[in-house]
Amino acid sequence: MQVGLKGRVGLTSVFRICYFLSVFFMVDGMPSGEHESPLELAEQNPEVLVWLLDKLFDVKVSDFHHARPQPTEVRKLVPSTYRADGMTLLCDATDRSLLSVVLEVQRAWDPGKRWTWKTYVAHLEAELEVNAALLVYCPGAAVARRYRAMFESEGVSLHLRPLVFTPGDVPLVVDVERAQAEPALALFSVLCHGGDADIEAAFPALLEALRALGPKKKPLYHEIVLAGLPEALWKRWETYMTSTVGRRYRSELLNETDARAHAEGKAEGEALGAGRMLLTVLEARGILVSEDVRERIHTCTDLDQLDTWFRRAMIASTIDDVIRE
Repeated sequence: MQVGLKGRVGLTSVFRICYFLSVFFMVDGMPSGEHESPLELAEQNPEVLVWLLDKLFDVKVSDFHHARPQPTEVRKLVPSTYRADGMTLLCDATDRSLLSVVLEVQRAWDPGKRWTWKTYVAHLEAELEVNAALLVYCPGAAVARRYRAMFESEGVSLHLRPLVFTPGDVPLVVDVERAQAEPALALFSVLCHGGDADIEAAFPALLEALRALGPKKKPLYHEIVLAGLPEALWKRWETYMTSTVGRRYRSELLNETDARAHAEGKAEGEALGAGRMLLTVLEARGILVSEDVRERIHTCTDLDQLDTWFRRAMIASTIDDVIRE
């Protein structure tokens, strides 16, 4: 099934599958790119959630017109706040809620999820008066089995049926035509299988998926994928792009989004484009950038420095975390 902005989505479980990488692997006290990338991809392209619900769990939903992110904070009368990894609301053309989806990425075992997950779902259903689906991505099969077993028997308690899936449930997209038709799925599949020995077989499909997204969206999606892949894979991807496209992988993306990159010389053009990509990622992650810092990024011609800032931006929570000396 090809899912466009209009699509079907299941009405039994749901959530933001993109958060699949979430054992909460922390880097400098912040969630890593491996945790955040699936969530970011799902937020940018809810078609991924639709595919997961439909293909993995046979969950169907009325045709939806658009999707919008839902605040992830859940508050209780006794002052305490719980935060889900991601929440998405699927709506019809009149903005009427059709289905809410909670996406959790669980990399490790946490028995407390028995209670907090119920809080997320109950909060959404009570506030929006719409069914809520809980989609849980577990990179490890053993962890997934423990979560499935946790909810097999709830006794007299409120019954919750989380939709738990692992990388093995998501096919690695290597077919170029399929990647062109379903680019979001192709990108998501690479995030799920980034550690596989045969991951390079998906590089041609990944490239075509990025191209299919168009020049405006391609840079952002490219960085989302890079942030969620093991760093050791970055060099292999760059080598592939160099041999396939005939230039540094980043240059191809930049030349499509910044026409001045050609006229200002390769070095200055790449620096200008890298700065623009850095600001795009910062904006997408909701990190505030002052005019002074924006100017500093725009005028920086040191590609190594821009690359350092760029990698920090993938996991940073403030601009100070990015541009610190």
